[in-house]
Amino acid sequence: MSWWCFPFERLIGALQKINTNDHIGGEMEATIIKSVIRTSNIRRWLGRPDCPEAVRQLKVMFDRCFKPVNRMVNKENRPTRGSTRAHAKWDSTNFSRSKTHPGNATIIYRPSPDEKPIAGVIQEIHNDTNSPTIKLQVRPFESLPNHLYDPFLRYPHLSAKTYSSTLRDEPDEITLDSIVSHAARYDYTHNRSVLVNLCRD
Repeated sequence: MSWWCFPFERLIGALQKINTNDHIGGEMEATIIKSVIRTSNIRRWLGRPDCPEAVRQLKVMFDRCFKPVNRMVNKENRPTRGSTRAHAKWDSTNFSRSKTHPGNATIIYRPSPDEKPIAGVIQEIHNDTNSPTIKLQVRPFESLPNHLYDPFLRYPHLSAKTYSSTLRDEPDEITLDSIVSHAARYDYTHNRSVLVNLCRD
């Protein structure tokens, strides 16, 4: 389909032909109004049930170009919001699941209140159906095998620890207050990953 079939491209072309130097009379304004009216008429025609099928096939292309921001949505057909979330904010920090943003998904957390913090990757974030609590599914990194060396042990002030790059299959379910901080990850030799605690305290 040629570019001149689209109203905005035609509008730009029409505006470029108007001499606006000391021009009075509203010709440019009239051109803009005509373009808006034509676009509205096309949208209304495509929304009618008696719209011809040949024209209706162009509706997908039209909806991509012109999004109906003020269209009323029937509440009965409105899709319900699911329990799964892409992000969650805690203490002014944004956390994401790994498929949304891998960097925001790597964290240091406590599997339970009495355990030491470990590193893991957030897999899922969802709302608890029975309470306003947000739950996270976190796959922790496997511990470093005994035959591999952690070169960062000699630098305790770096808050860095080496793990296996493999994630455990069984996830931990935690809440947002179990998160200690984000973690920076760097993968290096022998399937090892160093995780640095990015706690701001």
